[in-house]
Amino acid sequence: VRNPVDAFVLAKLEILRVQPAPEASRNTLVRRVYLDLIGLPPTPSQVAAFLADSRPDAYEQLVDQLLRSPHYGEKWARVWLDAARYADSEGGVQDYVRPFAWRYRQWVIDALNQNMPFDQFVVEQVAGDLLPDATLEQKLATGFHRNTVTSREGGIDLEKLRYDQLVDRANTIGTAFLGLTVGCAQCHDHKYDPFTQKDFYSLY
Repeated sequence: VRNPVDAFVLAKLEILRVQPAPEASRNTLVRRVYLDLIGLPPTPSQVAAFLADSRPDAYEQLVDQLLRSPHYGEKWARVWLDAARYADSEGGVQDYVRPFAWRYRQWVIDALNQNMPFDQFVVEQVAGDLLPDATLEQKLATGFHRNTVTSREGGIDLEKLRYDQLVDRANTIGTAFLGLTVGCAQCHDHKYDPFTQKDFYSLY
């Protein structure tokens, strides 16, 4: 046991009568940390540099270096962009390209690379345009709301499309920020979570 987390892991392994795996080789460790933090394998020269680094905190130094890499935000933005239902096109029948959607994607990458506090990350995406003297970047953050499926189909009922988009936004706020499937409460009080139909339409 080298830290408090190890104690919990070891306790579970003992219950299961499983021996801890041996410590990974430095060669394996450098590959793992690159893939975990930036999603890219190290080059042979990067592996060689780590293997040649004899400092006692070489691993910690490598972690810090990878956290400063622009690839860190690129890798971890993928997870958030899925939750935010990001797409480069509109969905629907014609699925037109959204030529400026990348600006929201880049905002997310930059926010992660700058280690933006989570409360600020939430506020700027949900209501960045409503902040006093909102910057262009804060307005770009509200691209979170623009990721709904839309349509330019002739004869479409625009009010129904608007309603569907608002429902999608409310559902996505619930899923992404609250970790709740609030969409159930669109039709009835939620059967499992303490979320009523009135709560849903208040959020909507």
